[in-house]
Amino acid sequence: MRVTIYDKHPGSGIGQWFLKVSWAVGCWLQKLFGMVDAYHGASSWDDASAWLAAQPGKFSSIQYWGHGSPGDVWLDSRNPVLTRFDALKGQVNADTVIWFRTCSTFQGLRGHAFSEDLSNRLGCTIAGHTRIIGLLQGGLHTRKPGTLPSWPVSEGEFPKSWLPAWAQIGNNTVFCLTTRIPKGW
Repeated sequence: MRVTIYDKHPGSGIGQWFLKVSWAVGCWLQKLFGMVDAYHGASSWDDASAWLAAQPGKFSSIQYWGHGSPGDVWLDSRNPVLTRFDALKGQVNADTVIWFRTCSTFQGLRGHAFSEDLSNRLGCTIAGHTRIIGLLQGGLHTRKPGTLPSWPVSEGEFPKSWLPAWAQIGNNTVFCLTTRIPKGW
């Protein structure tokens, strides 16, 4: 089963409302074109966990669309403790990919540690980005259990002057509606 979850409450303000709507429309398009089997707008980690637990069978892929920061994923402005993901152990296997389509989750030492801890904890591939993402999502990498990260700790860090959005794309860039990770990433 292939699923996508998005953050139904990413924050306040018109920009966050547009972001939530774009995630909802993106999930709807993925479902419409047969890229995922189901999707859900989650209002909390408990809601996301309950929805995932109610899905039949094993997952081949789980995408999460929301906010992130180095080593963290956010839902309703809350960051989960890694043990929250333990509930997925019975629904994933070595071929499952959990893809955090969140900004900067794999960036820096915290990103390296998060990817290692979660891939080893669940025994599946974890994917994430080292950069700020949008329609074009750069810095995509994967981490399998027991492997070293394939990207440098410094990837995704910004120089002192803020770069324009087009310059943040960088390596390993995919379009936002892509549902498969290219081989080797």
